[in-house]
Amino acid sequence: MPAPDLALVVLVQAAFLVAVVILNEPRLLIPAVVIGLPFEYLQTQAVSTFGESGIGGAIRVMLNPGKAAMAATVVIAAWQCRREPLRLLPRSSVLLPVLLIGFISVVGLAWSDLQRPNNAVLILPLYIAFVFAAPVLIRDRRDLERIIAAFFIAAIALSILAVAQRLLGVFQWRAVLIQSDDYSYRSNATFADPNNLARFLAITMALAAGTILALGPRRLTVYLAIPALAISAPALIATASRSGWLGMLLACFLVVILAPVPRYTKARLTIAAFGTLGALLGLLLIQGGADAERVRSLSSGLEVLGQRQFLIHGGWEMFIDHPLTGVGTGSFQNALLLVYSYVLPWWAKTSLSHTSIISILAEWGLLGLAAFSFFALRIGAACAGVYRRARGPFARVFAAWLIAALVEIIFQSQSEGRLFEEPYLWLLLAIIAALESHSQLSTSNLPPPTSNLQ
Repeated sequence: MPAPDLALVVLVQAAFLVAVVILNEPRLLIPAVVIGLPFEYLQTQAVSTFGESGIGGAIRVMLNPGKAAMAATVVIAAWQCRREPLRLLPRSSVLLPVLLIGFISVVGLAWSDLQRPNNAVLILPLYIAFVFAAPVLIRDRRDLERIIAAFFIAAIALSILAVAQRLLGVFQWRAVLIQSDDYSYRSNATFADPNNLARFLAITMALAAGTILALGPRRLTVYLAIPALAISAPALIATASRSGWLGMLLACFLVVILAPVPRYTKARLTIAAFGTLGALLGLLLIQGGADAERVRSLSSGLEVLGQRQFLIHGGWEMFIDHPLTGVGTGSFQNALLLVYSYVLPWWAKTSLSHTSIISILAEWGLLGLAAFSFFALRIGAACAGVYRRARGPFARVFAAWLIAALVEIIFQSQSEGRLFEEPYLWLLLAIIAALESHSQLSTSNLPPPTSNLQ
């Protein structure tokens, strides 16, 4: 990427963040994080300029507007709390597991073959700091509504681009996403990977479904939630992400089950959703092509794993040889290529782990598994507490969505990797921390909807 283009990008990001502060609405930084995180185009294209690791790689990652907004959130929150620094320690049970994961990641470098931080470790302090800082800027129901609206706006824009990529052939900027039929393009919009787009659409569709159930005919639902749900469905299909399809079903099912609506309504919605999905998949199978083959592969567990079989085998061998501490943070690929290359078939094109639990076992061993188990249980308990304390349909559905979104991210990471590297995971943790530290966010409620679209 040419230097003038990079300078322009940095200038635009800086101007946007300064405008947020000048407008005296620093709390808009959180919606800016939601909208900015999907724009991975620049950081992907700048690999040749900054490289993939080290300080240059960290600088390249910050070309993502959402991560730049995260950094700005930390700075603004620290400035606002300069006289009351204890406000940066929200009363939340998510802080300890978050710090534990960060500690394991850093300590794991001590026994790593590389013994230098990769990008995932370098960006992790920013994510952790964001979890501490974001509750300072998430204080009332209006902030939550802005976050929800930001998810819908981003989903609508990304879905339109994803559908255009597939149908019109525009902005197909990654040649590696041409499928086996040498024609069909796996839509990725501005994400580097179509599976990441599918993950975002899956959790946003669940949020839209819950918002419609909870709020009824309001501006947020009529003008944003319904269009986001309708447009995201074909975009999700265009990603050709099997894990994304299943993740969407799981997230939407959990939101409907946990929503404060009558049981017969839940049953009707579930039947209608699965019926519609079955009809769409049937049409896709009749049409044929690469997407149809991916749908058929869902019937075979081993075939769904695809190239992940030898990656799982290699990760398991690492765990067997280093059961207590693993091979060290970020050493999976290096160990696979240098020590465990005998598990690689001749046709292997990837050496990065696609299964997060295998990555944890391989790199951190039983120590990492214990830390992850504590992380999952503690976050689950925090989500359950937020859900129990929620008063009113909106607060209850929003808490249900947080649970569903976290489950979806963990579920999809078993097929596509990117668990602790997933920025939306840390955004959700920050929201949970805000809900726990500001109890009025869960106990207050919106007035009932009226006929003239509030």
